[in-house]
This record gives sequence, C-alpha cells and structure tokens, in this order.
Amino acid sequence: MRAFILLISAAAAAFGAEGELDILWRTINFAIFAGLTYYLLADFVRKFFGDRTRSIVSAFEKAQDKAKEARSNREKAAAALDEAKANAESIVKFAKDEAIAIADRVSAKTDEEIKVLHKLKEESKIVAENKMIRAVVASTMGEILSADDLLSDQDAIVENLRKRAI
Repeated sequence: MRAFILLISAAAAAFGAEGELDILWRTINFAIFAGLTYYLLADFVRKFFGDRTRSIVSAFEKAQDKAKEARSNREKAAAALDEAKANAESIVKFAKDEAIAIADRVSAKTDEEIKVLHKLKEESKIVAENKMIRAVVASTMGEILSADDLLSDQDAIVENLRKRAI
C-alpha cells in the first residue's frame, strides 16, 4: 500500500507544476486494474503453479524410480550374463574333455580292429600257404605216384621226392 501511495504522490509531484493530471488518473486506473487483476487471478495463478510444481516433482520421482529399476535390471542382467559366461565356459570345457575321451576310445577301438585285421591277414596268409603247399604236394604226389611209377621200385620214388623237395 505504501508503494501505491508513493507512486501516486510521485506522479502528482511530477506533473503538478504544469497542471496536467491526466497521467495521475491513468496511473491510478492502472493501479486499480493491477490490484483487481491480482485479487481475481492470484488464487488461480498460485493453484496453477502449485499444480505444475507438484506434477514436475511427481514426474521427477517417477523418472528416478524408473532409473533405479533400470539400474536394478541392468545389474540383474549383468549377473545373468556372468553366470551364462561361466556356464558356457564349463560346457566348452566339458565338451572338449568329452571329445578327447571319445577320440581316445575311437583310437583304442581302431587299434584293436587293426590288430584283429593283422591277425586275420596272418591267419589268411597261413591258410593260403597251407592250401598252396597241399596243392603242390597233391600235384607232385600225383605225378610221382602215377601209374607208370607205381611199377618201379620204392627207392626210385623216394629219390624222386627228394629231388622235388629241394
């Protein structure tokens, strides 16, 4: 109120010498208009800015909650990632060990099969040699013991066998 009175008195002093009081009345009218405007709009402006402040605070709190939740989710995801990496490493190690064990078993079975095949080869070779010897002996005996030789003496047969054997 003092400011209003001071404003009016300053305006009156400034224009009081010339006699123009138009500015004084205009100033008074403006002061009344500003006072009424303030009186009528003060509650609405206070309410508007109060609501606006509360909505900003609420939005800020929601953003902080979301940020905390995001940090929590990020930490959970990082922990899950670390666990997955550890599981992957153990799976890879297990797979390598299993591959080595399988390779060793296959190698051992292959070696055993190779040994069996060598044995079969040797046995087959012996059987073939025996067959060949039998065939040679049979053909030789057939020639020696032909009908003509049966008539000759036994010493000649033995001598003939010795020659053929050497």
